[in-house]
Amino acid sequence: MDYDLTRLGSREFEHLTQALAIQILGPAVQTFGDGPDGGREAEFHGELTYPLPDPEGPWNGHGILQAKFLQRPRGTTQDTAWFLNVVRAELRQWADPKSKRAREGALPEYLLFCTNVVLSPDPETGGIDTFRRITKELIKELKLPIRDVRVWHFDQICRYLDIHPAIRQTYSGLTTAGDVLFRLREIFEGTVGGLGELLANHSSKELASDQWVRLGQAGEADNQRLPLAELAIDPTASYTTSDGTHEFTAVVQHIISHGDTVLSSRGNIEGPRHIALIGGPGQGKSTVGQILCQVYRAALLNDAIDRLDDETKEVVTTFVDEMRRIGLSAPAARRWPVRINLSEYADAVAGGEIASILRYLSERISRRTPDITAGQLRSWLRTWPWFLVLDGLDEVASTPARDTVMERVNDFLLEAASVDADLLVVATSRPQGYREEFSPQRYIHMRLEPMAAEDAVSYAAQLAQLRHRGDPETAEHVLQRLEEASEEDLTARLMTTPLQVTIMAILLERRERVPQQRYRLFYDYYQAIYNREASKSGPTARLIDDHRNAINYLHERAGLNLQIKSEKHGESDASLSRAELFSIIKSHLRSEGFDDSASSALATRMVDAAMRRLILLVPRKQDNVGFDVRSLQEFMAARAIVSGDSEEVSELLAATATSAHWRNTWLLAAGQIFHERPSLRDRLVVLLDEIQATSEISLFTKPGSSLAVGLLSDDVAVQAPRFLRAFTKIALELLEEPLDEIESVDLCEALWDVANTDMVSRRLIERAVDRNVEAGGYRATNTLATLGGNWEGETGPLAYHVRRAVEQARNNPELAYLLGCKLLWPRHLVEAVNTGALEFDQRPLVEVLNPYLRPSALDQFGEVYEAIFRGDYLGFMPVPTGQQVTLHYQKTTLGRNLASILSVPQAAEELVFAADGLPVEMWQLKHQIRTILQGAQEREPVNLDSIVSL
Repeated sequence: MDYDLTRLGSREFEHLTQALAIQILGPAVQTFGDGPDGGREAEFHGELTYPLPDPEGPWNGHGILQAKFLQRPRGTTQDTAWFLNVVRAELRQWADPKSKRAREGALPEYLLFCTNVVLSPDPETGGIDTFRRITKELIKELKLPIRDVRVWHFDQICRYLDIHPAIRQTYSGLTTAGDVLFRLREIFEGTVGGLGELLANHSSKELASDQWVRLGQAGEADNQRLPLAELAIDPTASYTTSDGTHEFTAVVQHIISHGDTVLSSRGNIEGPRHIALIGGPGQGKSTVGQILCQVYRAALLNDAIDRLDDETKEVVTTFVDEMRRIGLSAPAARRWPVRINLSEYADAVAGGEIASILRYLSERISRRTPDITAGQLRSWLRTWPWFLVLDGLDEVASTPARDTVMERVNDFLLEAASVDADLLVVATSRPQGYREEFSPQRYIHMRLEPMAAEDAVSYAAQLAQLRHRGDPETAEHVLQRLEEASEEDLTARLMTTPLQVTIMAILLERRERVPQQRYRLFYDYYQAIYNREASKSGPTARLIDDHRNAINYLHERAGLNLQIKSEKHGESDASLSRAELFSIIKSHLRSEGFDDSASSALATRMVDAAMRRLILLVPRKQDNVGFDVRSLQEFMAARAIVSGDSEEVSELLAATATSAHWRNTWLLAAGQIFHERPSLRDRLVVLLDEIQATSEISLFTKPGSSLAVGLLSDDVAVQAPRFLRAFTKIALELLEEPLDEIESVDLCEALWDVANTDMVSRRLIERAVDRNVEAGGYRATNTLATLGGNWEGETGPLAYHVRRAVEQARNNPELAYLLGCKLLWPRHLVEAVNTGALEFDQRPLVEVLNPYLRPSALDQFGEVYEAIFRGDYLGFMPVPTGQQVTLHYQKTTLGRNLASILSVPQAAEELVFAADGLPVEMWQLKHQIRTILQGAQEREPVNLDSIVSL
C-alpha cells in the first residue's frame, strides 16, 4: 500500500530512513542525531547486505545516506526537477575542496539518497533513469571517487515499509493514509483488526458531544451552548528548555508539534516525553485538553470524511476550518485521543479495587461503544500512537486517593513502556499543592501564563459576537466596555483568565463598569445572574424573587458541603443528593420560623428547581446537583465561611489556611472580609502571623507568607494601604527560604505590582533586600537569586535597587559564591542529570543528611526518613571556587506518602533543625526538606466537623 510520507516532516523522515537503512543495509550503519551532520543522516563502512541481488555484489566500503524531504509536493514533474537539482548540488559540494564536509570527512565511495518524491519509472525519460544518468555524468565530470549511487524514492520506501512491519508500525500514525480506522482489518492483524468501526464510532460520538462550550461552565444560568471551535484560543505557556532557556509558546500548537514525533523507544526523542500543564483557577487547563482531543479526533475522521454522516462531516469541517483561523495546523501524527477526569477516576478506584487505567477506559468507552475490552485497548496501545489527557490532579484532594491515582498512572506508563507504546500524556493541575507528582523525569512542565490584555480583548470579542449573533450593537457595546476596562490597571489585572474574562463580558452586557477585585467580580456576577432569573416570568422566577435569602443560603451551604466532601476519599467528584439538599434548606427554613409543613413544602420546591437548574446549582448525576465550575463552588464556600460570627470565621480560616484544597476558597473569603466585613481586617493580619508561628515546621514552610502573596495578587487591600504594607511585610519572609520555581515567580510578580502601587511598600522591599544581603548565608542567597533571577526585564527604582544589589554581590567573593550556589543549578540541569546527560559524584540524599541530624533523631526516626527520601539523590559538582555545590534529583518516579512525616511531629521538627544547619552550598537539600514538609501540610485533611454542622 502507499503511505503518506509527507506528514512525517523532515525530522521524522530522516529517522524513518535511518531505521530502514539499519534494517536493509545491515548493522554497519551508524546514524546521526539532530543537528549539523555534514551532509549525512547515516554513514557506513565495510561490507553491507545491499544491494542484493546485484551483478556486482553488495557494497563494500565507505558510504553516506542523505535524506531529502519535500514538504509540499506539487506534482511528479516539478517534484522530480526539485530532487534532481538537490542531487546536483550535493555532488558538487562533495567535489568542492573548500566545503566543510569535503575538508572534514573522507569522500564517500557510495551514496544513497532517500526522498519522499515520486520518481517516474518511464524508461529513459522517467525520474529514475534521469537520476542514474545525471549522477553518472556528474561523478565523472567532478572526478568523484563514488563507485555507485542509488535512490530510495517514494514507491521504493513504501515497498520497504510493506515488508518491514516493525518500522511500519513505528511510523504508522504519521504515514498511514486515508480512512485508517475503517481499514484496520486490512492494515493490522489480530485483536486490533476488529476495533476499527468501534473506534471510529466512538470518535464520532466524542467529537459531537465535545464540540460545545457551555456558558453553564461559567455559571451562566441559561447554559447557552457556543461552538468550541469558534471560541477556542491557543493560550500562552512558559517552560524551561533543555539548555536552560525560558521559552514562551502557544501551548496547543506546541503540544501538537511535540506529538508529531515518534515518542516510543523506537523514535529519537531525548528527555521527558509527556507534558504537565500547570495553571491556576479558570486559566483554561481543561479547555486546552478538550481542544487537543478534538484536534486529534477531527484529524482521524477527516481522513475518512466520505464515510461519515452529514452531521459529523459538518462538525469535522467546521472544526478544521476554525483551527486554521487561530493558527493551528492539523497534527501530522494521527494519535488516538482520550481524556480522563482524574476526580472521576479517583472515585472509581476508591473502593479498593485495582482499576487500571486501561480497564477504566474500556468500561467508560463501552458505555457508548459496546464490546471494547481492556485487552483490545492494550493491543491498540501497542499498535497505534495515543494521546491521553489526565485532567485535574488538583481536584483529587484526598491524600490516599491522590496516592492511588498516581500509582495507577505510573503503572499505566510502565505498561505502555512494556509494549513500547508511542504515547503522549498531557496532565493538568493547579500550582497550589502540586509537588511534581508528575515527575520531571517523564514530564516537561509548562505553566499557563496570564492572558495579555490584547488576548483578553480578542477572546472577549469572539465571545460577544457568538452570544449576540443577531444583535451586533450589543456585541459592540460589550467589546467597547471591555477595551476600556483593559486600559485601567486594576480591572486589567482581573482580565488574566478565560473564566474571569467571560464573567466580565457577561456583566458588561448590563452595566458600564466591572469590579476591580476578584471577590467582587464573582459576587457581582452571581447577583447579575440572580436578578436576571428573578425578573423572568413563571413559578421558578417567583420562587427565586420571593426567597432570595434562603436561596443564597442554599448556594453557600452547598458550596461549603461540597468543598468538605470533595476532600474525602471516594468523593473527589462530589455532588449533593436530593436528600442532602432538602436537609440543608429545610433546616434553614425551620430556623427562620417556618413550621414543619411549610418548610417541607418550600424546601421541596427549591430542590425540584435545583434538579433542573437553580442559579448556579446544576444537575450532575442522577438526582444530584453541584456546580459546573469549581471556582464558583469555592466562591460559595467562601461566603459560607464568612457568614458566621467573628470567632467562627477566625476558626474556619485558621483550620483551612495551610490546605492546598482550600486555598482559593480562603483567598476569596479574605476578599469578602475586605469588601463586606472591615472589622475583621486586623484579625486577618494577626491570623497570618499566627499561622506562621504555629510550629517549627510552619516557621520553616511559611504558609502565612504564601497566603500573603495570594492576597497581594488578588488586590484585596489595594484601596487600604495599611493592610497592603502589612501583607507585603509578611510576604517578604519567604525570601528567607529556598523557593521552588512557582513560589519564586508568584512572589516576584506580587512584589513588583505592590512596589508600583505603593511607595512605602516599595521601600519595605528595598530594606528587606539590604537586610537580607547584609545577613549573608541563605537570606542573601535566596533574596538575590529569587529577585535577581526574575526581574531581568523590569525597570524602575525597585528593579534598579535589586540589580545593584546583585552586581555588588558578584564583586564580593563570598556573596558571589553563595549566589552561584543558587544560579548554577536551574531546572534544565536536573533534566540533564535525569536523562543521563551529566555525570558527577552522587550519593543518596539520606546519606548526605545524616551528619546534620542529631544522633537521637537518627536512632528514633531513621526509618521514617528513609521512607520519605527513597529514590532522592544529591549530586556533587565542583565550581570555579574549588568548592562543591549540590543538585537534587530523583532516580525513581515512585510516589511518596507525604502525610507520614506529619504523623510523627517530632521527626518533622528534627528535619527542620537539620535543615537550618546545612551549609548554603547544600541549598538543594534544604529545599527538598522544605518541599516535603510543605507537601505534607498542604495535603493534611481539614476537619471542620467541630466548627460547622453539615
